[in-house]
Amino acid sequence: MVLGVCIAALLLFASRSGALQTMLDIITGHNHPAQGAPVAATHAKLSEHEREHIEGLPPQQQAEQLLQAAINHDEGATSMIMDKLPGWTGHLSKTKTMETLEQTALYSNDLRVRAAMIEVDLVAYKVEKNSEAADRLIEDGRQTTANRPFDAWVLGMLANRGVETERIHDLLRAWSHDPAELTRFWAVEGLAHLGTDDTIPEFIDVLRNDSAMDVRERGGCSLAKSGMLTREQRMKAVPGLIELAADPAVDDITRGWAFQALREIANEPLGNDASAWRNWYSEHGTERTNQFRQEDKNQVLGNS
Repeated sequence: MVLGVCIAALLLFASRSGALQTMLDIITGHNHPAQGAPVAATHAKLSEHEREHIEGLPPQQQAEQLLQAAINHDEGATSMIMDKLPGWTGHLSKTKTMETLEQTALYSNDLRVRAAMIEVDLVAYKVEKNSEAADRLIEDGRQTTANRPFDAWVLGMLANRGVETERIHDLLRAWSHDPAELTRFWAVEGLAHLGTDDTIPEFIDVLRNDSAMDVRERGGCSLAKSGMLTREQRMKAVPGLIELAADPAVDDITRGWAFQALREIANEPLGNDASAWRNWYSEHGTERTNQFRQEDKNQVLGNS
């Protein structure tokens, strides 16, 4: 699967990027189960007793317990997180428990859980959801190029929450072509937070053309599974991925990632044959897109 290949590359990449090791761990979200009960076959519901217990905890523990409940798909957990966010301002930090929960939440199969994690991240980073915060991060990245990776990651979160979305998108698009590989890598990760249709051709361009294997893989992962795109949106990438896979100028590894992304996006077990994929999309692409459109848009391919 595309994600498995992506994680292997991220582990290698992390060994070269020491200062961002923790952030790299956060985005992989693979083989790092959250502490506590496994995901239930049916959704549980936060009981009155559980709510009362959480209300009596300090903010850090409230956030951690509610994130665990959200990961376990407990009904009411994400809405309680949103209600509690204002009171958590200035009181959250990245504990080991929080980092473990992040690793799982950002690869949940429910976009609401991913969004809740973004909200908690912004509070923990002490970044307000306003234009002034975006201005500071943008200016920081312009003045200090070494800070661009972190700035890109957080700016993508702000854009996802509706803050300066177009302006941030333009900046991250530019940074995705930065001379520094680490900046390009995190610009792609920031773009993945946006969840907008117009990021899709940019990910395909990265997968096809970036000079660094690690960055190309993140482009493929952002199309296939990670980030905030819905399953219906990801279907828009299928024609471009087929074209990429059919291009004889594309190297074999990248072509393999394109086919793997196609299988994950379309939920179709076809092999590495561009003609077969082209025929399938012609006959069934609209049907599969309509299927995803009719399903819960928050349900995506994830680890939990």
